[in-house]
Amino acid sequence: MFGTRKISAFGIGALAGALMLTAASTASAKSQIVTFDPAGSVGTYPWEANEDGSIAGFWYDSTDQVTKGFIRAPDGTLTSFDHVDSKVTAAYSLNSKGIATGYYSVPEGNHPAFIRQTDGSLNIFHAPGDDSGTFPIAITNKGVIVGSYYDLYSIPHGFVRKPNGTIDTFDVKNDVYGTNAMAINTSGVITGHYTDGNGLPHGFVRSATGKIKRFDAADGVIGTFAQSINSDGVVAGYSVDPNYVMHGFTRAADGTVTALDAPDGVNGTAANSINDRGEIAGYYMDANFLAHGFVRNAQGKFKTFAVKGATGTYPNNINNHGVVTGWYIDSTGNYRGFLRTGD
Repeated sequence: MFGTRKISAFGIGALAGALMLTAASTASAKSQIVTFDPAGSVGTYPWEANEDGSIAGFWYDSTDQVTKGFIRAPDGTLTSFDHVDSKVTAAYSLNSKGIATGYYSVPEGNHPAFIRQTDGSLNIFHAPGDDSGTFPIAITNKGVIVGSYYDLYSIPHGFVRKPNGTIDTFDVKNDVYGTNAMAINTSGVITGHYTDGNGLPHGFVRSATGKIKRFDAADGVIGTFAQSINSDGVVAGYSVDPNYVMHGFTRAADGTVTALDAPDGVNGTAANSINDRGEIAGYYMDANFLAHGFVRNAQGKFKTFAVKGATGTYPNNINNHGVVTGWYIDSTGNYRGFLRTGD
């Protein structure tokens, strides 16, 4: 019924050439936004920044007409990569050692997952029972990977891959239409959402020992989407009310849920990422349905921003140093990458 912040690279579309790097708008005297794209990109989607500010994501190459993964170094150097004979290669997470994970497409449709080593080699794996594909979404500094795999009926199930290659799969009880694992913290606690028999999504938290707790962001919501979890076990995400308006939330480790709506987010707020300092990044929709980015500090203060000239700004991730990355829509309707530094 509802999507998540994961954008499927299907249909979105080696070094990509010169990196087009320009300084853009600033949200305050202390912050700066930098935009970036591989040459020839008509869609750039930065997904996650690791501790040193390196960024993993994917982009659509209009020349080769394929989607490629990329890693952008802190100095702006962008390395593009793809799997041989694949139309889609998408990186979703990058740990502090520079190891990335994601998936690539194959004509048969059972899309394999990959681990990209620092030398550029790809280690391929499948979760047990992935008749339709394995889709990693996060990798820890220890090399633990979480994500979802899809069965023969395209129903998602959660998985955890240990550094030794052992894969455990799991489902939330009563998840008639599937379980999506979205994030893992340093203690091995996983969060995400599942969908019940009525097609309604609910949040969950899975402990390192496998115990699962289910939750909803508020009474009466018709969807709860947990997106991120920090080292304290605080979950950030968003819910959907009966009017189909998004509302951000946090869930503390003790289960306390707190609403989180941007001051001008009259048409919705999405909390996409929380770091270990308790800072949250996401976006809100104003009265004109224009998306703006925000960073909310641990004390609850919002700072909002937008890329200059954008028709929508969508932060997706914030690292432990406050570096925010995501994408924006330019005046031509193309999706471009950005990063924001500073307060």
